[in-house]
Amino acid sequence: MKKLLYGLGALLLLILLAGIILIQVVDTDRVKRVLIEQTKEKTGRTLVINGDLSWRFFPSIGFTVTDTALLDPPGFEGGNTLSIGELSLDVALKPLFNNRLEVGEAVLKNARLHLITRKDGVTNLDDLRQLAANKAADGTGTNSKTGTDTGNETDTSSDTTAGNTESENSKEPMSFSLAGVSVQDAEVVMQNQATDKLTRLSKVNFKLDDFAPDQTVPLSLSGNLFSDDLQGSIKANGKFWLAPEFNRFLLSDLTLDVGATGRAIPGNKQLQLQGQLAYDLDQKLAEFTELNLELGELKVSGALAVRHQNMPELTFKLHTDLLNVDALQEEWRSGTKPTKVENADKDTTNAPSRSASVPATLSKSTPSSEASSSFLQGINLNGDLSADKVLMQGIELEQLDVHIQSKQGKLELNPIQAQLYEGQIEAEAKLDFTEQPTRFSVHQTLTDVNADTLLSAATSIDYIEGRADVTVDAKGAGFSSEELRKNLTGTANISVADGAVEGVNFAALIRRAHAQIKGLPLPAKEDVEKTDFSALTADFVIGKGMVSTDNLHLASPLLRINGEGKTNLGDESLNVLLNTAVVGSIKGQDGEELDELKNIILPIRISGTYKDPQYRLDLQQVFDVYLSDKADKEVERLKRKLDEKLGDKLGDKLPGLLDKLGL
Repeated sequence: MKKLLYGLGALLLLILLAGIILIQVVDTDRVKRVLIEQTKEKTGRTLVINGDLSWRFFPSIGFTVTDTALLDPPGFEGGNTLSIGELSLDVALKPLFNNRLEVGEAVLKNARLHLITRKDGVTNLDDLRQLAANKAADGTGTNSKTGTDTGNETDTSSDTTAGNTESENSKEPMSFSLAGVSVQDAEVVMQNQATDKLTRLSKVNFKLDDFAPDQTVPLSLSGNLFSDDLQGSIKANGKFWLAPEFNRFLLSDLTLDVGATGRAIPGNKQLQLQGQLAYDLDQKLAEFTELNLELGELKVSGALAVRHQNMPELTFKLHTDLLNVDALQEEWRSGTKPTKVENADKDTTNAPSRSASVPATLSKSTPSSEASSSFLQGINLNGDLSADKVLMQGIELEQLDVHIQSKQGKLELNPIQAQLYEGQIEAEAKLDFTEQPTRFSVHQTLTDVNADTLLSAATSIDYIEGRADVTVDAKGAGFSSEELRKNLTGTANISVADGAVEGVNFAALIRRAHAQIKGLPLPAKEDVEKTDFSALTADFVIGKGMVSTDNLHLASPLLRINGEGKTNLGDESLNVLLNTAVVGSIKGQDGEELDELKNIILPIRISGTYKDPQYRLDLQQVFDVYLSDKADKEVERLKRKLDEKLGDKLGDKLPGLLDKLGL
């Protein structure tokens, strides 16, 4: 037993001595030259190795190289596509004899990847991607199917000769596997010369386990993002798959947390995303499926895709249970309460935690209008959004479907369809974020809506009942109350059927005025102050902070009303005149018919505010009408008496005499 131990110790010593000797005799400068020459031959690129190259021969072949860079291809500025502070790599020896290249964990420290897109759309990675695609097409690429197996694929049957085995191995491409990739404190710079945009990822820490093309392996990522319009921090976990052609990858079971701020996002915002992300490098297309996204009050699910080009294009089909527009607007106004801030420079080499925080130096807020303008002018949108329920300015919509399209900062919502208080709404809206304040136009049609519920929710008016049809055409600029009052213009039409005006009984108002004029006891107020109508219609003009109408019409069994007036959007004051005609039978306090008021125009004035209207019958005009009517009846009575007494004597002279008397 002792001899065996001595033998093993001696063998180990020999191996160590051999490794030391090899390290001493290996010409590292020659190895550097070979690496540079092979890189040039295989890729056409220039590899620069300024640092040291050190070797390891136990328990596997490995090396560490420092201060290394891969230069940009011809046609670019001559900088570095990739520079590496330190790269460590190990290769297992035994699998090489079985036609397998098994690489240990690759560790990159202080690496910098500079991605450039020229104005013609060509990038400084296109040549490498094309090279990988050509190799895959020629069948000379790596075979990933055996990247993680145990070597059984090289076993042969007992009757297979060694020559056949060598022939098989010579025909089969070498398989490849990588135990993992660890990127520590790296930086990625994305420069788009067509749009003059620069995006930088710093403090990037990346961990990929057991990597092999066409295999799914765990992945984690963290870093800080900086661009002209957006700054933030990113943390992600998922499972990574890379196509054998190296032109497509998939992140499955992805969880992404982003803390962001900047001109595009006022305040500090937290985004959480789960789903599947596929990216096609040739098409520059990222596709999210099985998406669940949470951004403050907004929670959506569905799918979206982003195509990276001079003007990025975002397409989507999303759904949310609740879209609270009021809460979202409040959230995206400037001065939003910031989220918790942690040290952005903290070492995040290990897998990221579940939350990401905005770097402490990036918490300046931006007005929401500027943020929207900045975001929408930098991306094109095209997609569909649906919501089970929508809350907006006190109004509640159900089953909303809207198509959204935006190009160069001009947003169009068309069509907009939803259920609204037992009726339907169809609308379209346009918003131009290229101007400040933002300009907009709206056209909407409401059909068979419960007027009481709608007006109560939208304006706190709770005294109009019936089924309403409404059309609105309006345009303006800005979204604040002051901007809307100053800039809103347009027209509106309302038609309400089989309804009532609560809080006033026009017939009772007329009866009380009649009794007051005639000196009769005033009738007691009725328990229910209400005026039923069969139809109420009006056209409105909106402008200069006012809403006015000159053709309000109300029809009921007793009354016909034609009105005109206006309301001030600032103080909500009312100034309306209703010219009221009695067309039915109105009875006085003692039950007699008030026929003397029939077909006489009675003016009813409405003042106060549209939330608290005050109704008043113009008694002076009613009194004048009453006296005039009474005088006319007295003249008729006098004519009849004179005709009875003097008719035979005066004969044809009576009419002329009455005219001279002024009767």
